[in-house]
Amino acid sequence: MKILVVDDEKVLVKGIKFNLENEGYEVMTAYDGAAAVELEKKENFDLIVMDVMMPEMNGLEATRAIRAFEHCPPESGIPIIAMTANVFADDVKACLEAGMNSHVGKPLDMQVLAAEICRQMRRHTALLE
Repeated sequence: MKILVVDDEKVLVKGIKFNLENEGYEVMTAYDGAAAVELEKKENFDLIVMDVMMPEMNGLEATRAIRAFEHCPPESGIPIIAMTANVFADDVKACLEAGMNSHVGKPLDMQVLAAEICRQMRRHTALLE
């Protein structure tokens, strides 16, 4: 399974990549939303983990751009998990309205992220069957 991890905090991205690769995932990285959109156009990712607050293009804008060229609703498109320190109801609502499928809070717990990746992939696979 190929995952794209997107965050402007390079140390955090490196740690997530290391942990996910140890779980057997193939991981590519980007450090802003614009780069994520370009990578998604070129690659065939199974899931994206994306920070919300980033330079160039934030995670909400990047998600909207990805959903626009997928030409399908969020529930049948590539699963996108938001990573955000803002876990208030309005922030979570904004993530979901942008087309993200779920969110995990920062500071990040790798066990929670890994569980959410598994949950989203099970859900996505079931929708495609």
